[in-house]
Amino acid sequence: MDNYLLDDCIQCTRLKTKRRKKRLVKEDFEKQLVQLSKRKSALYLAIRNLPLIELKEPYQKGWVRFFAVRVDVLRSAEGVFYEKILAKINTFQFSSQKEFTTKKKRFGKKAVYPREQFVANISISDWNTNKFELTDKEKSCFTLIEKWSELYNRFVRYYKFNEPWRFVFKIEVNIITHKKAVDAGLESELKLIENYIQNWNLGWKIYKMRSKGDYYYWSLEKVKHNNDLKTTNLNTIYEMYLEEKHI
Repeated sequence: MDNYLLDDCIQCTRLKTKRRKKRLVKEDFEKQLVQLSKRKSALYLAIRNLPLIELKEPYQKGWVRFFAVRVDVLRSAEGVFYEKILAKINTFQFSSQKEFTTKKKRFGKKAVYPREQFVANISISDWNTNKFELTDKEKSCFTLIEKWSELYNRFVRYYKFNEPWRFVFKIEVNIITHKKAVDAGLESELKLIENYIQNWNLGWKIYKMRSKGDYYYWSLEKVKHNNDLKTTNLNTIYEMYLEEKHI
């Protein structure tokens, strides 16, 4: 009877129960994390949009390699057409040496190999939204490719340019004429937020609250930290060992 009167008193006076207090504390903490994540994104965007400052004395920093239309193709009737296509799918590589090479270890020895470089492929989403602003005639120069990717462990589809032989490499000196502006206040605040999230291991919680792919995140964590030997009885492990030994 006393408990019944106490519950009525709590409901009438709107006092918070112990369970509700814990829930409110948790909800308030999650709201703070959401605001912290939004502030972090805003800082990233602000630092990214800082203007470029022109240098008083430009300097050389290595070399840059890119594609250019072949001279014979450029002189043909379709030269301007292929120039426009190349401007949309061109790629750039930078190197400290004029020879664009890389070292690879094969058969226990390091050897020097030329670095590969191709024109950009167009993903399915970029093709459907026409991100590269291709005309119908330009689209006819691409072919849909489906290929197995060892990196993603699945088939990937993309559009590839049909005639890459029309382009050749061109190497030029990489001259730095501008530098990115630096805001010490923004970078200090961003570093403070990143350290707080990392030290308290809050990245997974923010990801879970702000993303719909929490199941995918947790599935990766389970696979990463899954170890049957830690959760299996020693007797069971020994029996499994004996069975494998006598097979």
